[in-house]
Amino acid sequence: MDDLTNQIDELLEKGCYIIDYLPEMVEKDSCGQFFDVEYYFLNSRRYTEVANRFSAVILKLMCYYHTVALWNGWVDRPAPALIDEAVREIMENHSGTLEVLFPEEDALLVFDWDCLNLSVYNPPERMQGLMEKIAVSEGLFWRSAAES
Repeated sequence: MDDLTNQIDELLEKGCYIIDYLPEMVEKDSCGQFFDVEYYFLNSRRYTEVANRFSAVILKLMCYYHTVALWNGWVDRPAPALIDEAVREIMENHSGTLEVLFPEEDALLVFDWDCLNLSVYNPPERMQGLMEKIAVSEGLFWRSAAES
């Protein structure tokens, strides 16, 4: 399992993409209420909508790629219910990180409790196309983190 930890450490240094609930980054000098809305999504009952969408993205990716999850230890080919439970627990407890490794693709998906997005590191081009389609299917948006 040390090999998987090393792989994650290396992937966190690679290019990153975002699966987000907003189509583009909100500028710092925006007149909008980004932080109020983000806080509301994270702390109201609406968090279940976000949790369901994020879980669905991961579950759909599991249909195409070998998956290893880091949640209370390493889990090779996690049960779909484990992904649902992890995302929901992270949202309910306002803490935690779920790391989903696609070892053969050398790609990593990360969900942190305080973000309304999924970070995806080093996805190959074919995987990027699929992730964009999956994001759209869940009412989410795909973009390079460099655009953020």
